[in-house]
Amino acid sequence: MQRVNVIMISTPATAGRMRLLHESLSSSCAAMPEPHPVPVLSTAEEVDPTSLRDAAAIVLIDEDEAPVELRRIISRLSFDAVVTTVRIGGPPRSDALVLPEDVDPSSILTCLRTIVHRQIEIDRLQSELSTTARIAAGVQEEISRVDEELQMAAMVQREFLPRELPAIGGTRLAAMWRPASYVSGDIYDISRLDEDHIGLFVADAVGHGVPAALMTMVICRSLPTREVATDGYHRIIPPGEALARLNRFMVSRQGRSARFATAVYVVYNARNRTARIASAGHPAVMHLAAAEVGGDMREIPSTGGLLGIFDDERYGETEVVLAPGEGLVLHSDGFEQAFPHDLANHTQRRMPNEHYREVIRNLTSRAEPEEMISGVRALLDTHGGSLHQPDDLTMICLRAAAESEIRDGDATSDSIPMTLPDRGLDRAAG
Repeated sequence: MQRVNVIMISTPATAGRMRLLHESLSSSCAAMPEPHPVPVLSTAEEVDPTSLRDAAAIVLIDEDEAPVELRRIISRLSFDAVVTTVRIGGPPRSDALVLPEDVDPSSILTCLRTIVHRQIEIDRLQSELSTTARIAAGVQEEISRVDEELQMAAMVQREFLPRELPAIGGTRLAAMWRPASYVSGDIYDISRLDEDHIGLFVADAVGHGVPAALMTMVICRSLPTREVATDGYHRIIPPGEALARLNRFMVSRQGRSARFATAVYVVYNARNRTARIASAGHPAVMHLAAAEVGGDMREIPSTGGLLGIFDDERYGETEVVLAPGEGLVLHSDGFEQAFPHDLANHTQRRMPNEHYREVIRNLTSRAEPEEMISGVRALLDTHGGSLHQPDDLTMICLRAAAESEIRDGDATSDSIPMTLPDRGLDRAAG
């Protein structure tokens, strides 16, 4: 069994009494079963600092003018809550166990045995605490490593987003991409297909986190948009055919666990303002009225099933001719939870609702897509619970050239630099 030392410190004024007390305690302890106190008599000058840290208790006799060495020892003990100081005589103190001046050795021994048994338990707890601290340090290091890798993954995903948006024939575009965490299960692409056509693509992988983010990046880069025809000229692949090819590619790569996604692909002809739309289980595309009309909006529903389930899935197309100034809004399903009605009820907060349609409808009076996106951002940031975004959010707004631009011949072809996409973590940290 473990023996625990008790250091008895004597000074010139207390040496005789302390020696007698030490002899009495030592003889009594020798007859006791282990564990028991092991009294060690020492002068203040001889005390080893290491032995102080390892002792269960320090015993000393109170005196009016203690030597400087003893005062220094007591000062050190005040920083070590594990070592108990037992004072014989003197007034009550908050930093020591004070026994009466005339206390008998058996009472002192009883106190010391209690302290020793407590000390054994303290030593065990300290050992466990030390082990726990080492484990916690290892876990924290692993968390830091994972955090750094996730930040790098988020940076890579953002780099795959469009850096600039095409502006063809007076068409205006704006986009918003806001992950719920480090990386997003949503992704979008806006590309110029030729002199007249723009491709708009939004995909949303089922699930969250890194697996969903990796999947969306593969989906976005695997979407076929153009191919070289037999006559040597390029052909723009219709959106229904493009989604069908993408679906077959995903099914062919399925492993043991299937991965699904929704998507919408729009090929927009800026010259005649015609949009061909195909959708794979994705939320409906919004057809917006011109800004001067405002408030009018109709939905263009999905034309096919989820990507990655059936390799023979067919995706029909819907053709929409936009009048001057009319627009389209493509968005992910995260908006169905973005504006909860009941913030106090956690379950209700995560239930889909129709509030987002109201938000989009109210923004149709804004002629510029960037103003519409800014309005959505502002509502998201000021809405209750915005720091706990339940799902990834992606939106693309397109406006056809206005009547005045067409009449005055102001429609031009150019590219619009993109601002950095929204970063959900930076927003939450702020």
